[in-house]
Amino acid sequence: MKTKNWEKMNNDEKLDRLTSVLTRAGSDIKFRDRCLVSPESAKKAVSEVGEIDFPPDFEIQFVTPEQRLKKLVLAVPDFIPAENGTAEVRNAEDYQTCTYWLWRS
Repeated sequence: MKTKNWEKMNNDEKLDRLTSVLTRAGSDIKFRDRCLVSPESAKKAVSEVGEIDFPPDFEIQFVTPEQRLKKLVLAVPDFIPAENGTAEVRNAEDYQTCTYWLWRS
C-alpha cells in the first residue's frame, strides 16, 4: 500500500485500510497499547499502519470492550423544526457511533 489522503479515498479503500489496522490491534500488543494511550497516539498509529494521511483536525479514539459498555456516543441529528408541533422521529440506530455502513459503496 501507499500512503493516501483520507479525504481522497473511496469507501472501500477506507474499510480495507481500517481492517488492516484493526487486525493489527487485535494481534500486536504494542500496537494495541499505542492505540489506547490517547487520541493523538491512536491517530499516529492508525496513520502509520493504515498508511493514511488524516486531516489535522481528524480525531481517532479506541475504546476497550469494557469501556464500550460504559460509553455512549451519539451523532447529533440535523436540525429540522417540528411541523404543527410534531417532531420528526429520529431512530437511535441511525445515530450511534459506528458509521462504517455509510462508507460502503
